[in-house]
Amino acid sequence: MMWTIPIIVIIVSLIAIIFVLIKKIPKLRVIDVQSIPEERTRELKEKIIMEKLSRSGRNKLRIVAKVFSSITKVFSRFGRRTVQKLYAIEQYYQKLNRTATEGQHSYSHETIKQMTVEAESLIRQEEFIPAEKIYIDIISHNPKSVDAYEGLGNLYLKKGEYEQAKETFKFSLRISPNDASVHVSLAELETKLGNHKQALESLRKAVGKRSKNPKYLDLYIESALLAGSLKDARNGLQLLKRVNPENQKIQDFEERFLKLKEEYIAKTSTHQTEDESKTHH
Repeated sequence: MMWTIPIIVIIVSLIAIIFVLIKKIPKLRVIDVQSIPEERTRELKEKIIMEKLSRSGRNKLRIVAKVFSSITKVFSRFGRRTVQKLYAIEQYYQKLNRTATEGQHSYSHETIKQMTVEAESLIRQEEFIPAEKIYIDIISHNPKSVDAYEGLGNLYLKKGEYEQAKETFKFSLRISPNDASVHVSLAELETKLGNHKQALESLRKAVGKRSKNPKYLDLYIESALLAGSLKDARNGLQLLKRVNPENQKIQDFEERFLKLKEEYIAKTSTHQTEDESKTHH
């Protein structure tokens, strides 16, 4: 029965590690920048990514539950890897807590630009962890860096962590409500989620700030057509023709606009006919 001792040790270790981990990972909350004292702003970067690690912690709990269901699996390589991952998460957050208190000096605009370029390059290579650490490092020193928060949000978007991305973009807009780029990033997220009306709302704001940006106008028209807004689609087409008349998408947009208009007229006519029929009866 000596083989049961290592199993018991591992089970106890797993429980202890999970208990410590869950205690140290708070839930993400929407942050009101106006109500946070300046000395606490360095803590914001932790709140932005806490939900991801919280979900990770819950996933570990489900994994451990499966391990307990079959005690013979506890002493497997899978069990050892689980322990190692839990330790890695714990060490990672200890490091984040240290950097939060060490960020006494802000990075210059040029330094942030260079670091952001490096992070974007890592994301293109799907090196998400080092890219995330760069953004967190920027936020540790510059807690109100919109570029860093937007970059972090785009990282989560690329990874498919949509809820995390949305919270990050919304927080960016709390810092800078009129940032057109962040509105576009949020619109791209809403489009991926199939929320075309919400995406259109964000793109209206972006185009309102940068009405001569061809990319923004392209997304604006596309979103308007998907949301079924003839008014926005017409407005976007007029702006795009003025800004970039050689744009090859204009013809396609116009054809889709006319089709949407015909469908709207046909639908309206049908409803009018039905109403008249009910009135006569």
